[in-house]
This record gives sequence, structure tokens and C-alpha cells, in this order.
Amino acid sequence: MLTLHGLIRKALPAVAILSVLGVAGLAIAAPAAKSDGDSIARFTGPREEQWLAQAVYDELRLNAGPEKREALSKRLQDIAMAWLATGRTDNFEAGNEFVHAMRACTYLAMLESPLKAPKTISKPAKGSKSARDSTASKSSKPSYESKASNPPLAQWLLDHAEVRRLLFRSLADVDSPETALIQFAELQAAEPQKVLEYPNLAVAFATAKKLHYNRKQPKAATIVESFNYYSDPKRQFRYDLKEMPFELSRYLADTRLNIAERDWAARKYFRTADLGPAYFDVKYDNDSYMKKVPKKIDALDFTLPNLFKVGGVCIEQAYYASEVAKALGVPAAIVYGKGESGIEHAWFTYFQLNPAGTSASWAGGAGRYQDQLYFTGNVFNPATGKQILDSELILVGAAALLPLKRREQAESATALAKIAAEACREGGKEGDVEPLKALAADYQARQDQAKDTTAPKVMLDWVKAKDKIDTAMIEGLLDLAIQRNIAYGQAWQTIVSLRKEKRISVAKLDSFFNVLIGKTAEAYPEQSCQMILKLVPTLEEPAKRDAAYKKSLAVYGRRLDLKGKILLAIADEAREKGDAKQAIRIYQAAAMECVAVPDIVLPAAAKAEELLVADKKKDEAMRMYQALFAKTSKEDCALEIRKETSNYKLGTRLAELLREAGNKDAAEKIMSSL
Repeated sequence: MLTLHGLIRKALPAVAILSVLGVAGLAIAAPAAKSDGDSIARFTGPREEQWLAQAVYDELRLNAGPEKREALSKRLQDIAMAWLATGRTDNFEAGNEFVHAMRACTYLAMLESPLKAPKTISKPAKGSKSARDSTASKSSKPSYESKASNPPLAQWLLDHAEVRRLLFRSLADVDSPETALIQFAELQAAEPQKVLEYPNLAVAFATAKKLHYNRKQPKAATIVESFNYYSDPKRQFRYDLKEMPFELSRYLADTRLNIAERDWAARKYFRTADLGPAYFDVKYDNDSYMKKVPKKIDALDFTLPNLFKVGGVCIEQAYYASEVAKALGVPAAIVYGKGESGIEHAWFTYFQLNPAGTSASWAGGAGRYQDQLYFTGNVFNPATGKQILDSELILVGAAALLPLKRREQAESATALAKIAAEACREGGKEGDVEPLKALAADYQARQDQAKDTTAPKVMLDWVKAKDKIDTAMIEGLLDLAIQRNIAYGQAWQTIVSLRKEKRISVAKLDSFFNVLIGKTAEAYPEQSCQMILKLVPTLEEPAKRDAAYKKSLAVYGRRLDLKGKILLAIADEAREKGDAKQAIRIYQAAAMECVAVPDIVLPAAAKAEELLVADKKKDEAMRMYQALFAKTSKEDCALEIRKETSNYKLGTRLAELLREAGNKDAAEKIMSSL
């Protein structure tokens, strides 16, 4: 298994390389194997189960066409449940094969049918208001166009197991698998050998949306040109892109910066070890921020050299630094957040190894001013074009460096937990191993007919029903998933959805709570708290919910933003129960304690006001806004930008309430101060 040191390119000068040692437990996906079309080449499960991998691959090869694929997928579900009933989940290799084959049925059928891809995948979005520019990519409601089917690509994927497995795993992350398959087909048609040499990179390009900018990038690269840039063996990158997992490589694949600009950036920063200061190489355009005049860059082509020459505001600084990193083969992303004032801001983050080479992380310090209390940030996920928390990005990076088999097993265990839940929707059912025996009979018949003495032999002594398909099995599968990869979001989402259906016991939910708090609260508090807040409402007993919220406050309450989210959740529940008095008290407490967190103080105040007005206590609402307004300060910037601040929003709402109460002079005084 390749360890973390395999990510570093040995050819770079010493100043450009972080010294790296092999790290136990941190590994990355191996490069694609030679074309053999044989899943058994990678099967490491028990010897008596080896025939399963070959039998499943045979079924994929023999059942071509959408209708046969659909029927096979349903049959594979029954076979997977039969395998689970044998109780052999300690080694999950066979589970991986079943889940991969079911995915393959879905995606091969797409290739064998006319593909339908969105005509409009995304539109430029409005991003940082202070900058009036953005790299946001938001999904719009698409219309669809048909593309010709691609049976040759389906067969090519059947013949190249490692590429197939990576691609079909990655498609679970995207909102349009058809679009990803079309993009992959474009790459494979243009550069089939490079796709084999750089499978993770090819999959990253296939499943990444390109980021859009309000300012047009001159001579933007095509997907093939950009892929060729990163797969050019003559270029030297900070990391070995043959080995970088696709989850990380997506943060390279989302750029379409023209090649000339990349070459400029690569030359300029080739010997720069710390990329963080590149953010400040773009001089801040103070006139634009203070006077709201056009930015100097607006009069020039939107290129990295021009940004370096004339400067920009935060969004340009973040854009510049992230593109510099990507030009060097370093995954990077722009991060958006709101500080204490409430003004939107942009900084950047990039993937790096620590100097000792003992761990990998996402560096996020440059431009994230601590005195502005940027607790959390948002980045755009290239797979979906939607925002995720920057803490989720960190988790993605950590998970991507786990051994491939652990990641696969977490995904497969979660997928089978969902199938098991569907299978026992009417209650637990006895395990039925007959579908597994039928698969063995079909496989043996083919071997007998072909007189193949080299294929794995069928062994059935272990095929006996031991376990029921029931809640205990579902819980066991989800346990296995989070043991293999605690950062796998789908496992936790499945726990939430099944708990809502009461398919997971309260006792087991307590166990999942303890895992979340014990293993993730310190390192990944944002993600951990977010999941806790989704799980707590699934507890039926109010006393248990109250206890869970109190425990959460004790764990996460040191962070103002997380404390505020928990208080809002508690107040929302009190409101739903009809206890308006309690809800008002907690909303007001959240607003006052978290006045430095715009995303807490503003909704908390608005919700408290709504209940106070309904209770004919508008005077109390005004007093609340007066107290909150006094706790904030006016930002020294252009008025249009100042309108984003908590100070301005709280002040204008206070002025409106005063005006409604007939106190126009006081209202005008506040507005003039703003």
C-alpha cells in the first residue's frame, strides 16, 4: 500500500518540497492496474469467497443492455442480503464487490442508453457582496439534451477494473452522473492512455464542475487541455498527481485557467514553499472598498499577472492565491465567510503536508483575520457546485488519505445498510441464502462448460443462514461504516434518516452520539455539532432531547457560533411545543450572547421579535434591538458594503419599529447615524 510520502514529487528542488516520512495508516489509492478486466485480481477476501468476485464480474459482462442491467441489479441485492445472512462481515471484500456491481449496473446502463445531460449545468452566482465578484457555481434548473449512447466506453470500462471502480465510486458524489459520464467519455476519447496512467485525475475531471467567475477568464482552457496540463510528464508539480485521490484532485480539476497564466504562476512561485502569502501579493484596492468606485482590475483583462500588477479586493486575492496553488498541482479552494461585522469576506485554503511529513491538512490562515471572528467558512464543492463547510472539506481531505479499502468498505457497508432497511421495512426477516447458492450454480456451470481449471473454485460449506435481516444487522453495518471511515458523511446521513423512521434504536443512537462527541468534537467541531443537531430531534422523549442538548452545550459551547446554533435549536423546539415564553427567552439569550456572530444574532432577534409582536409586546422587541444595536459598531466602508453589517441591519430594524410606534425623530436619528 502506498503511503503518504508517495504524494510528493521527488524532482522538485529541496526548497519546494516538504520533507515527508511514511505515515502508518495514511495511504492513497494505488495507480490503475494493467487492463485485465478481472475483479479477482484485487480481491483479498477469504479464499472460500474468491469465486464470488469472479462470478459477479461474469454477470456484469454477460448482462449487457439497460433491461438486463436493471434485472441484474435487483438480483445482486438479493445475493448481497444472502451473503449478509451468513454473518461473514468481518472481512468486507465481498460486500465491496456486490456494491460495485450494483453501481456498475446503473452506470453501464446509462452508457448503453442515450445519455441525457443538462444543457445548462450552472450559472455564475453572486458571491462576496463586498467584492461584487465570485467564483460561485450554483445549479440552475436545467433543460436536458440527449447524447448518443456509448457502448464501446461501457466495454472499455469493463476491461479496466481499477478505472471503472474509481469512476463508479465517484459518481455517487455528483448530481448529474450523465454529465460526468459525458465528460469522462471526452477525456477517454482524447487521451485513453493518460486516463489509464492518471485514473484518479481523470475521474476528478469527469466529476468536477468548473467554477464560474463574473469576470471572464481570457482564453479559458478546455477540459482536455486542463487535464493534459496536469498529466504532462514534462511538468513538475508539488505532488504526484498520478497518486492523488480524486476527492482531492477535484480541487485542481475545477479550474479552467488558461495554460499561459498557469505557466506564469508556476515560474513565479516554483521555489515558494509556503503559498499562503501569495494571497497578499495582490495589493488591496482600498478605493473600491471605501468609496465603491470601480476596481482597477475592471479596466484590464482578468489575468493573474494583471491582478499582481494592479490589485483587487478579498475575492481577487483569494482567486489569485488559489489559482497559483492549482498551477503548482496543489489542491486549493476559495473560502467565503462572515466576520463579526457581518460583511462577507473571502480567503483561501490549500492542501499541504506538515514539515515533518506526519500528517496532511488544509491550510486556511491567509486572509482569515482572527480579530474578525471568522468561525466558519464555506467552500464550493466541485462535485456538486454547492456550498459545504470548510470543516467538511477538511474531513474530505482526511478521508481521502485513508487506505482505499477502508473507504470502499465504509461506502459499501452504508449502501448495504440501506438495502437491508428496505428489505425489512415490514419487520425483520429470516436470512435466505438460496440466491447465493443460485449464483454459485450459474458460475459453476459456466466453468464446467468452458473447462476452465484456473478460475476460483466454488466453496459453499460456509453458505449457511446465521443472521436475520433486521435492525441489529442494519446497526451493525452502520457501525462498521463509521469504524472504517468516521468522516464518511453518507453513513451519518443514513443514521439520521433511519433514526427518523425509528429503524435505529435509541440505545444505538446513544452509541453513535458518543462516537461523534468522543472522536470528532475536538478535531472537527463544526461537522460534529451539525450532525448532533440533526440527530437530537429524532429522540421521541423530551427529557432525552433536553439532556442531549445540555451535553452538546457542554461540549461545543466554547465556540460562540456553535453555542448559538444549539440555543436556536432549543428555542425552535420550545416554539414548536407552544411554549412561546421559553422560546423568547432563549432566542434573546442567543442573540445577546452571540452578537458577534451575524448568522446567529440576526435570525435569533427576528424570531424573538415575531413572538413578542404576536404577544403584543412590541416595546420589548424595541428594547431588545436597542441593546443589540448598542453592542455593535459602525463599519468604516462604502455605504453599499456597510448595509451588509449586523450594525446596519439591527439599526434599520430598530428604526422601523420606532417609526411604527410613532417615534419618527428617534428613528431618523438612528438612520442618520448609519
